[in-house]
Amino acid sequence: MPSTPLPSESNGVLRFMTPIGSDEVTAFVSESALRARYGSVPTVGDNDVASIYGLHQLEINAAVARRIRAGARQPVVLRASDL
Repeated sequence: MPSTPLPSESNGVLRFMTPIGSDEVTAFVSESALRARYGSVPTVGDNDVASIYGLHQLEINAAVARRIRAGARQPVVLRASDL
């Protein structure tokens, strides 16, 4: 089951769901964290944050899974250093 990006908040934070086992984990990542790790990307539509997420979805979901395995609770908030 692929994770589901949800509309980004007006402050540039993307909320998305990541499947981990039989659960779905709510996670957040900011535009600044994504840009710090991945730089900028050509915009698809009007949402840069969702575009960056879409291009790097597997790596971002893996970061959420690592945080959960390390004991993080929901919702998981990813930092640039997590990516």
